[in-house]
Amino acid sequence: MDEAELFQQLEDIYGRRAHGRYGLEDVSQLQHALQAAALAEADGAPPALVLAALLHDVGHMIHKLGDNPAADGVDDRHEILGAKWLAKRLPPAVSEPVRLHVEAKRYLCAVEPDYFAKLAPDSVLSLKLQGGPMEAAEAASFRAQAYAEDAIALRRYDELAKDPRAATPDTAHFLRHLPAARIGSGERAAFARDGFVVLRDFFTADETKRLGGFSRAFGAGAAAILASGAPPHEAARIDGSLIVVPEADDPAKVCRFEYLIGADAGFRAMIAARVAPVISALAGEAFVPFKDKENEKHPGGGAFRPHQDFAAYQAFGPRYNITAMLSIDPATHANGCVAFAPGWTEAVRADPDLAESRVDGRALLRFHKGGDLNGDIAEDVAARFAWTPVETAPADLVLFDSFVPHRSEPNRTAQSRRAMFLTFNAAREGDWYARYYADKRAHFDDPKFHISTPTRHD
Repeated sequence: MDEAELFQQLEDIYGRRAHGRYGLEDVSQLQHALQAAALAEADGAPPALVLAALLHDVGHMIHKLGDNPAADGVDDRHEILGAKWLAKRLPPAVSEPVRLHVEAKRYLCAVEPDYFAKLAPDSVLSLKLQGGPMEAAEAASFRAQAYAEDAIALRRYDELAKDPRAATPDTAHFLRHLPAARIGSGERAAFARDGFVVLRDFFTADETKRLGGFSRAFGAGAAAILASGAPPHEAARIDGSLIVVPEADDPAKVCRFEYLIGADAGFRAMIAARVAPVISALAGEAFVPFKDKENEKHPGGGAFRPHQDFAAYQAFGPRYNITAMLSIDPATHANGCVAFAPGWTEAVRADPDLAESRVDGRALLRFHKGGDLNGDIAEDVAARFAWTPVETAPADLVLFDSFVPHRSEPNRTAQSRRAMFLTFNAAREGDWYARYYADKRAHFDDPKFHISTPTRHD
């Protein structure tokens, strides 16, 4: 089910079936859901948890047991019913807090002495049917579950969302988080810790097909630019065209090309709808395009030595960037998939001399300046990290920031391996995309545009 279809389905459920009374409270199911989502959003919760807050009682709306089955001595198991329904449509970061939010009530009643006293009468009644406060062993088992913290937060929003006078946005306001539903507390924590996160099966089959089509069209355009015979630095000066970099050992072969978002309105719209919201959700603020490229990685070449992207970006305004990697072809060990250095920040904390400076608290590692290794992390520094190769399929989305060290090996297969790298910066730091490419078109061979690249330039 695509997002447009799911959006319509949820709009229908909450528009037609959520007007019944919420238990014994003076609010409807719809008011309760909207208030819970508004509380989560105001709390700065990630998109998945905002959606979980909105949808946590969807099980009440898809069964036929009435508005308050607990009054009839029936535990409707709405959390299980709702979670199963959601799990078919949304990631675990949404469905699992919903599944656990009743257990979270039982947990809180067990570990917080004053929590039970805060429960509304209908919640006290349902608690008895749900098993009462947890025993110590059960509470420990609950707390060990992956989404327990999110479920506890959801439970607190749930208890507060019962004000008949509260004003909230409508359902559509919260359903706008659907494109970023893969981003929950776990993804944010992993990204903050490691500087990268891999979202498996992010794109649908139709979307991967579309991306492949865009890549082929861009590639044909790039090949035509090289075939024209115009020197790359002169061809780059044509406004609105792709900027093409040839292979160092074969000037007739495309190494990479840039200005994808600027060159095609359809591609720009797809990235704005599918990728940008996820990056903004991960960062906790709006992010906008900064630069982009597709690397062709032909057989025998394409290796990138260990580097941090910020070494190349520091000549520009933004102090922090996030890049989305789209694997047009499968990326494997054999064809030189990207390898990251998780845990690198712990290594720097243990040995501060690995860094040559700090940028808003983030470490810029010691790196080569000038020469064939321009921009590469110093060898003694790179040797301190454990490198983790990340194999990806075309349906996967990899997000990484501009400080995480990364590298890749040469392509040892007989086929080229294409990957797009779309880099964003915080909107509060300005719109740099046009400025970046105006500068690059005017100064194609400036070394600041060729840091840590497997190509040579004057």
